[in-house]
Amino acid sequence: MKLKLSRKNELDEPWPTKQQILCIGGANLDRKIKVKGAFQLHTSNPSNARRQSCGGVARNVAENLGRLSQQVSLLTAVGDDAEGEFIVEQSRLYMNVIPLQVKGEPSTGVYTAVLDEHGELVVATAEMEIYDQIRPSAILGNIPLITASRLVFLDTNFPMSVIASTIRICHEHRVPLVISSVSASKMSRLPRNLHGVDWMVCNHMEAEAYLGMQFTDDQQLMDAARIFHQLGVQNVIIFHGVDSVLFASQDGTHAQISIQYISEVIDVTGGEDAFIAGMIYGIIQGYPMEQVCQFGISCAALTIQTDRTVSETLSLNKLHSMFKQLYGIHSQKFMFFKCVYFKEKDT
Repeated sequence: MKLKLSRKNELDEPWPTKQQILCIGGANLDRKIKVKGAFQLHTSNPSNARRQSCGGVARNVAENLGRLSQQVSLLTAVGDDAEGEFIVEQSRLYMNVIPLQVKGEPSTGVYTAVLDEHGELVVATAEMEIYDQIRPSAILGNIPLITASRLVFLDTNFPMSVIASTIRICHEHRVPLVISSVSASKMSRLPRNLHGVDWMVCNHMEAEAYLGMQFTDDQQLMDAARIFHQLGVQNVIIFHGVDSVLFASQDGTHAQISIQYISEVIDVTGGEDAFIAGMIYGIIQGYPMEQVCQFGISCAALTIQTDRTVSETLSLNKLHSMFKQLYGIHSQKFMFFKCVYFKEKDT
């Protein structure tokens, strides 16, 4: 099976352009299998539902951004197989997909979840070996793509050497970089030199895993943010459970924002990916950090009220409506230049 590339109009409308957002990282197939009746070990369990969809943090963030009318590209790794073709074909509706070349015939990443009759996770498997085969040369071969981007988002699916190379390139070429971890275990893939990372997004467990410390109160979260600053990160965003988001910037600006209660939560899967997309939208549009986080919360709120990892009804109008619904205000626009915010003058 020959994998079809999705770059559109390569001769007449070359990618990338200065308006694009580039997402680098995972794109895999998500499979959910729901068993019928009580789950039993060591025997066959009949199932009555099976859902297949696209997944992966970078890919999900890219789709959310595409649905928010942003021009976005995805640099990822998929195999030359039916799963890879499915991901590319489904994703190209919202983004430009650029598959990295890998040696041999590795399979596309697949995440399979077995759910019990109530929809709770029983067991899951993750086949993600393809990401481990990506080398820094794959990133170095795409430097023009990175340097021409307005902003780069990077997840931690790739090896440390690849992540470090991406950070270095963005730092050298002054390309704004957002990093989010995939899991606590994959925080170990982050290098200790984080100069070049403009925004770090993680939850408190991921921060604990990376820094080797435990947080029991808000002051310790602020201490963690300061350590990230010392390592080179400009802006730190840490989820404190499901109740609040803390942000802290190198210039001393910091706040803790309560996450608004949503009564009709259907599925929290994909909520953090949606938060990152909403946050990136706020950054690109030039909003200050507090409202950047509020856009992230608003985007996540729209997602968790659906049974999809990426809301199929997400749009800019819905995002702004949710923002106003949650915070009761219209967002105030700021200009963004070299990681500094300036209040936009009235014209």
